[in-house]
Amino acid sequence: MKIATLTCFIWLALLAGVPAVNGQFGVGIGVGRRNPRSESSGTYYRTELFMGLSIPGGGVVSEEDWEKFLSEAVTPMFPGGFTVLASRGQYRETSGVIAKEPSHVLVFLYRKSSRKKTGSKIEKIRSEYKKRFQQESVLRVDMRSVDVKF
Repeated sequence: MKIATLTCFIWLALLAGVPAVNGQFGVGIGVGRRNPRSESSGTYYRTELFMGLSIPGGGVVSEEDWEKFLSEAVTPMFPGGFTVLASRGQYRETSGVIAKEPSHVLVFLYRKSSRKKTGSKIEKIRSEYKKRFQQESVLRVDMRSVDVKF
């Protein structure tokens, strides 16, 4: 429920008008008013991380552990904001078994000028998630030139 609430809040913030902070996508609420920083609209890069919640050997990443991961590993690197989407997915493990599992997708938007620095932060997040929850992989999808309007 917390993830659904967080996702809803972030999407509302996206629709309300959100300024860029230090080249990163920032969360702010501006319902009922025009965004005075319309220069924050424009071309961004978008990176998505697909994070499975199944733990090898049994069990799943708990809601409490997920929230702790966000607060310790993600929020400090992206204090301006990010989006969390609840999802389900499947993939073939190295053993050949098809794994079906609940997952989360983290979405980051950032300016080209901060691409290298932001990319490094995202890789640290991927590494930490794999290490902390014994994951075989975390899928990363990078998209260039995403038009964003606030």
